[in-house]
Amino acid sequence: MVYVSEIDSKEKYQNDLQLLIEVENQLEPDNVESLSSRELNELMDFILIKLRDIEHPVAAEDVFGMTLGHPNSFVRSKLIDFVKEWLPYHSAVETMIRLITDPDDLVSFKAIEISGSERLQPAAGKLLNIIGSLSKSIENPGKPVGFGANIVIKSLFELFGTEDVQEIKLIEEYYNKHGLVFNADDFAESIPQEIVENFERQKEEGMILIPGGFFEFGINPEDVPDQTFDWSDASPKQKVWLPPFFIDKYPVTNEKYDLFVEDIKENGHIFCHTFEPSEKEHKRNTYYDSRFYDASLPVTGIDFYDAYAYSRWAGKELPTEFQWEKAAKGEGNLIFPWGNTFNSAACNSAYSLLGVEEINDLTQWRDGLWKAYREDEAQRLVKSAKEYEQFASSYGVVGMTGNHWEWTRSELMTKRAFIPAFEQKEKRLQSMAVLKGGSFTSLPGLMFSAFRGKDIPFCRHNEMGIRCVKNIPIQVIRKALKQPIRNTAIY
Repeated sequence: MVYVSEIDSKEKYQNDLQLLIEVENQLEPDNVESLSSRELNELMDFILIKLRDIEHPVAAEDVFGMTLGHPNSFVRSKLIDFVKEWLPYHSAVETMIRLITDPDDLVSFKAIEISGSERLQPAAGKLLNIIGSLSKSIENPGKPVGFGANIVIKSLFELFGTEDVQEIKLIEEYYNKHGLVFNADDFAESIPQEIVENFERQKEEGMILIPGGFFEFGINPEDVPDQTFDWSDASPKQKVWLPPFFIDKYPVTNEKYDLFVEDIKENGHIFCHTFEPSEKEHKRNTYYDSRFYDASLPVTGIDFYDAYAYSRWAGKELPTEFQWEKAAKGEGNLIFPWGNTFNSAACNSAYSLLGVEEINDLTQWRDGLWKAYREDEAQRLVKSAKEYEQFASSYGVVGMTGNHWEWTRSELMTKRAFIPAFEQKEKRLQSMAVLKGGSFTSLPGLMFSAFRGKDIPFCRHNEMGIRCVKNIPIQVIRKALKQPIRNTAIY
């Protein structure tokens, strides 16, 4: 099996692009309208077979766009089968959920049915909006017009995993409070050993293999090293299972990130997030700051959309917060990568910035940060991660504490994939992505590996950086299992 990660990402996309151009030409509206129903059926069956060769997620997203936007509803309904093949990749999930509200029942009913059978948790909100409360609809159907309400109810039964009214009431109550249906982070998926071994044999330059299996996510209250800040959402500990993955040994540097920006200028926003602001500027905001000139320093001054686009341009992904935390805690599930006690010499933190050995209270810390912010003379705020090589996690991952926060692809409230298109401001859902590790301004209470930082996706600070991961493609796992993925920590 060949993964995108094994060859140049851009080359893989270019290969897929040739197939996309051919498909787009065949599906030109005028051409589609000239075909008989039988001819269009045959053409769509032929196209779906060809689309199985698509391997790059950006190329797949081009097809997702066709599925959402093609004027012929029959074409849209057939292309849904391609979207299903990519579940639960985050943009496939987003596409399927958007198709729930397609104006044509031929499309929407199929998307509703798949959302249930694939147990797409983010679809719960859309489905409940159609019928209101599921438990009430079972007992009082209201005014159903046709098949639609019953299809929604059947799909919600599958998504919730029960038809018992009392159980459904509890699930709805939990969903309304937390924005998710259930947790199954401790479920060990039976991924075929051949797929795991093929993945682990890959040679990924500059990356560390983190083995699959269980680890302890989060922290118990009595183990929090400094309770000054809001650590409550990191507690208590829980067992989480992950498949193997590769993670960058060091953070991404200015040099590597600036190459990505130059490529965007030349070739456009090919690898960018579909929801990023139009004509977004990806140049880091530290580019003109003399304190960050050194090309070998970790890149900072980037937002979630920058980090997301860079990771895909590099043929990688952003880590989930689960992946990041496992790599930082190491085999011993330590509080910090080097041990269970904070060591100011092991990382670049507020102690380094303020040039002190002790910080006794928040006033001293805040006054020190204000002074450092107002200083006119240039000073290097971020340091090379290699200065802290001896304090790597037991897996060998370097520079995960202090220096700069690192973006993840996890959403703050649900710990699931961050999908900004589904933001619910009233519930604070899909509004913020999780940041990990702390920065050069941080105290120990912000830097233990379980701490969950946060920010909005378009916020750029000179304390925010990135490192990437490579995974067994999520759609490959789904196909191999021959059933929906139950472990919600994977995606």
